[in-house]
Amino acid sequence: MKTLKYIAIIFIFLVICLVVFSRIFRNIHYKTEVTINVPVQKVFTGYMDIEKMGRWIPGFERIEYMGGLMMGKGTRLRLVLNNNGKQTTAIQEIKQIKWNKLIEYTLDEKRITVSTTVLFTQEDGSTIVITENEAHGNGFLWKTLLPFMKPAISVKARKSQEMFKAAMEKDFS
Repeated sequence: MKTLKYIAIIFIFLVICLVVFSRIFRNIHYKTEVTINVPVQKVFTGYMDIEKMGRWIPGFERIEYMGGLMMGKGTRLRLVLNNNGKQTTAIQEIKQIKWNKLIEYTLDEKRITVSTTVLFTQEDGSTIVITENEAHGNGFLWKTLLPFMKPAISVKARKSQEMFKAAMEKDFS
């Protein structure tokens, strides 16, 4: 009985530590960078082309226009994704666009919300695309788990950037 009591105390202590840790580190930040051997105008246009999103967003099924100036500030899009056989929906809202330079948007899904800034820089006929992301969990469970998911989320973001690079270089080289 004493052993069971100690196990319960340790378990409760670990749960409290987990929750406290996740509340201290509420948001996760991750960054990707890729150099694409295509001029910035074509890369930026390719990033904005909703017909091509399926080529570089893992699990992409379809996109639905919800409102706002088409592919301008205030545009809202519903992205339908398939993650290992489970369909999820996310709402993307464009917050700011500076043509050939910058796109800022939020992606809101029931479990997490991600704010993204994508910077486009031309260098010797190539384009450097830097994506900076800040994510936070929605709901108690996801707020608690998100800090521990950063490595997996970062890998998925890097994979998406590499897929984007491959698609742009295939289309425009």
